[in-house]
Amino acid sequence: MEVRSDVVGDITYTLSGLEAGEFIYAFSQTNESGLTSAQLAKKSYSLTEVLRVSDFSYCHIPTACISLNYNKIESENLVYPLRDTCGCCFHYRFEGAAFGSIKEYLERQFLARFWLTKECTRLVFEPDIKMALSESRAYPLYDALCKSGEITVIDITDYDYPGVCLLAVYGQKDNKRHVRYCAGMSYAETLSTALEKSIYELWQTYRFIDLFQATEGDVEEVKDSYLRYFLSCNTYGTYKEITSVRFRGSNTSESSLEFNLSGLLAALKSQRIDGYLYVDSLVMESSLYFYCKYVSPNLFLHMNNSRGINFHNKYSERFMGQVFSERKKIMVPFP
Repeated sequence: MEVRSDVVGDITYTLSGLEAGEFIYAFSQTNESGLTSAQLAKKSYSLTEVLRVSDFSYCHIPTACISLNYNKIESENLVYPLRDTCGCCFHYRFEGAAFGSIKEYLERQFLARFWLTKECTRLVFEPDIKMALSESRAYPLYDALCKSGEITVIDITDYDYPGVCLLAVYGQKDNKRHVRYCAGMSYAETLSTALEKSIYELWQTYRFIDLFQATEGDVEEVKDSYLRYFLSCNTYGTYKEITSVRFRGSNTSESSLEFNLSGLLAALKSQRIDGYLYVDSLVMESSLYFYCKYVSPNLFLHMNNSRGINFHNKYSERFMGQVFSERKKIMVPFP
């Protein structure tokens, strides 16, 4: 869906000084033109109406933070050049769309943290995997992938938030095989659900790479930059690199919040994370559907950690000391 600009104005058009300052701080890192904070504050932006998730009041933020289309907001390319679908969800209920968009955004934050620090909560080993998938139709897929190569399931859950986030990765030593690395991830309420969904996604990426290689596809012809990069990571070395993990300290306990919209909003509030929700709707076959995109300058604004990213933010300040400098230069190998 195309995101339109509602008005042109400065960053404080309907944002408080504090809210505007958070965007300016983020843009001072994402812009690749050397613009200063003072210049960013004086700049005119194409703005779109959104909801503050703190109280669901209306305000306006730069359209570039929401839109995947560069049309008619070319001037913002200097400030925020890289964009992706992080934090998007489409659902027949508003609450479902809002929950899905925030959940997807947080899932990617957990992935970025893991990649930059190499730290995970734990590895999920085969006995636990078999038990969790004992009644799932995903088990035959898991079993087939295990027989084809190596699988590692990494728990990258952040205990400040409810739910379980798992990253499943596949590796194959044989260079003659089409698929030597692929990955699947899920953020869900329980271990079983997260594991099932991550295996399904792992299988999808496996099938995609397998067919792409079998048909001798040209990576340079793939339009999506993230997918193009992911295809270039199809090596056993990528698998060995991403499975070289460290374990976080065990002095934290799991979140007691419920895994729903209210629970995620409560978790964000407790972490002092301000965020905004773009909402649109359309009618299909006489039914109303909602599209939401969540965005927060207090979190990573997009998922290419190698350039044009607000690396310093409220979320990353907690683990800045654990970041590996070489990982900052390499985008996480995930589609």
